[in-house]
Amino acid sequence: MPIGNAFLTVSVVLWTWGSICLFSVIFSQSTISTPNITPDSSGLVCSQPGPVGPGGIAGVPGSPGAMGQMGSSGEDGPDGIDGVRGEKGERGESGSPGKRGKSGVKGRKGVYGKVGPPGLRGLHGAPGLMGQQGAKGELGDRGSQGASGGCNCGSPARSAFSVAMTKRYPKEERPIHFSRILLNEGNHYNTSTGKFVCVIPGVYYFSYDITVANRHLAIGLVHNGQYKIRTLDSNSGNHDVASGSTILQLQNSDQVWLQIYNIGQNGLFFDPFWTDSTFTGFLIYADQDYLNEAERKANAKKKKKTVYKIIFHLYDHLHG
Repeated sequence: MPIGNAFLTVSVVLWTWGSICLFSVIFSQSTISTPNITPDSSGLVCSQPGPVGPGGIAGVPGSPGAMGQMGSSGEDGPDGIDGVRGEKGERGESGSPGKRGKSGVKGRKGVYGKVGPPGLRGLHGAPGLMGQQGAKGELGDRGSQGASGGCNCGSPARSAFSVAMTKRYPKEERPIHFSRILLNEGNHYNTSTGKFVCVIPGVYYFSYDITVANRHLAIGLVHNGQYKIRTLDSNSGNHDVASGSTILQLQNSDQVWLQIYNIGQNGLFFDPFWTDSTFTGFLIYADQDYLNEAERKANAKKKKKTVYKIIFHLYDHLHG
């Protein structure tokens, strides 16, 4: 038999006898006194408990118990001492560009820098537009007479007409048609409408000489629908002449004509054998702006022709 099992058997026997003795002592103290029991053969005496004996040999460890509940967290310990600074690591890769931030506040204007060296001379620019006509200056001293020269202003500004009637007693309150042309410089008088149409802006002179017969004559000169002069000739049965004249400032496309302004007072007479009724007008002088523009166009046309001649000459020289 192993030593461990024998030891266990002895321990159990001793524990059993001890328990019986202890029970007997307790029972005897609580009821009546009984004589001590002493076994015969084994020599064991059951009496009152003796002194505590020495500790026995430790028993076999029991199986592990169930895991207990988790305890509460302990208090934070003190901060540790800073470690030694490590060596500098290698540079990492560049990150992707971030979003563009908002524009900052505009800074103050900086101090003017030093003037740089002058640049190269640029190409010659195109001629600018003609400026407005300046105010008239003071009259200067009379200069010496120069040599006679030619004119580059192209055709001179001309406008004149003189026309005559071919019918008597025309219709009232409408332009009178003078159908016979004596002079029509520039063709500015229109025989179909009976109107003079201004083409050259400037100052004009107009006049009329009308033969009157058998009735009164109320005739007027009209400019763009408004009467400028009116004349009334009272006829008593004889022949008479009604005339009138004026000077007008005309703009481009202005119109001038004669017409009877009162119904029943239409004594305008015509006879192809002995009397005429005429209407006349002509340009006294043209506006300076018109003359300047005409001169500019004439010079431009002349330069254009010169350029064409040079181009043709070079073409003939290269391909000749």
